[in-house]
Amino acid sequence: MPSLVHRISRFIAFALLALGLLLPWFQVPVGLSDNPSGGGYALVFKQPISTVGLKIFVVGVLLGACWFRFRSESSGPLSWARSMTVSGSLLLVAIGVLYPALTMQRCGELSAHAAWLQTQNDSLIQPRGDLFTAQEYAYQPGQPEVNVKEVLPRAFAAIPSPSITFLTDLHLAKLSDIVMWLGYSPAFCQFICRGWFCAIFGSFLLIVSFNRFSGEEGAHGENVEVVYRLIPFLFGGAFAVCIVCLFPVMMAGGELAEARTAATEARFAESLYHLDRAEAWLPILAYHTDILYQRGWLERRLNVKSAHTQLFSALREEAEGFYSQATQSYVALLGASTEKAVWNEAFRGALRLAIKDFNSGLIDRVTSCLARLTTLDSTCIKANYVLQMAYLRASRKSELEDTVARFETVYSCLQSLERSPLLASAHRRLADLEFDYHDFNRLGDEMRAAVTP
Repeated sequence: MPSLVHRISRFIAFALLALGLLLPWFQVPVGLSDNPSGGGYALVFKQPISTVGLKIFVVGVLLGACWFRFRSESSGPLSWARSMTVSGSLLLVAIGVLYPALTMQRCGELSAHAAWLQTQNDSLIQPRGDLFTAQEYAYQPGQPEVNVKEVLPRAFAAIPSPSITFLTDLHLAKLSDIVMWLGYSPAFCQFICRGWFCAIFGSFLLIVSFNRFSGEEGAHGENVEVVYRLIPFLFGGAFAVCIVCLFPVMMAGGELAEARTAATEARFAESLYHLDRAEAWLPILAYHTDILYQRGWLERRLNVKSAHTQLFSALREEAEGFYSQATQSYVALLGASTEKAVWNEAFRGALRLAIKDFNSGLIDRVTSCLARLTTLDSTCIKANYVLQMAYLRASRKSELEDTVARFETVYSCLQSLERSPLLASAHRRLADLEFDYHDFNRLGDEMRAAVTP
């Protein structure tokens, strides 16, 4: 009977690994397209290159284990169990530790977009966000007293900026930062897919199913030693991989410290050089607001005209209250063929100023601005949310219907448990306009959607 259980477990392990190779591991929505089959919209997803690399690694490890088993002189059951147990351990460490770190640290553009979506979601669902503040005035037609919250913090960061330079800087006070440096940020947890879980559970089951303890039918006493050796190997390997994944973080932290020192001593070219090296060690840093601002400030000191200096000027104009000039600067950056990191920051700046206009009652101006922003990035949750409120106050029914459809499509890919009240509020706003337009058939549909989103 135990032998049958092991065989079934091995079959399930290989089935899970095969399923993990077929399914996506981590995918982020980057756009919307028309859904030709059912109408409405469909999400356009993008996956990181790290997924392809790790899937090739999984196939290579399994093929290597099979090759070792058939080329081994002692090609008995014990040799087969050893090779598959070691292979499962390698896969478990690589998929569970290495993959999140590679994805969030090295795949900068995609991980930054995932973190931006997560930050927008937090601005809606957290206690200080729109989901809670909007409830007080939800019963009023048009919700005239509701001010939309900004996406906070304003300084965007996909992961915490490195503050360690040596292993001795790692202690429990930095545990939350360490976890995110290793890739397990809220953004990674938000967009992780079933394929990754299948690969994780398949690797673990591969280890368990190929270990047979003494007392079982056909068990080898020597195999018990494999189990005892495997446990320190597994944990030691995971710890070693964590240190390797933290090495770029420590190197980037050292470069950032050197950049700060050089900037305070007016060695601007050297400071810029250290910023480049920090981004080379940790590419995701190129998308952080603080790094972009510092780079723009340094290039301006060096009389270099670039997109970073334009972004620096726009951020300064916004901070000093020159909102019209800042809006023009952001729009110019969005229209130019700038690098993605600068474009993303200009988009966030334009969105902040549009929210200010909305809270100031400039509905017509904010409507045109947000419509342009949602055209540039159709997955922007916050812009879509503000646009719903603007269309509701302007009584633009057809535009609100399209906006709610986009909002519902984008939010369907998020795993947040608090998304249901947001979707219900969106349908409630649409129901208000359906009532004003005397479209009672659609009114019933929207009210039902508001009750059971």
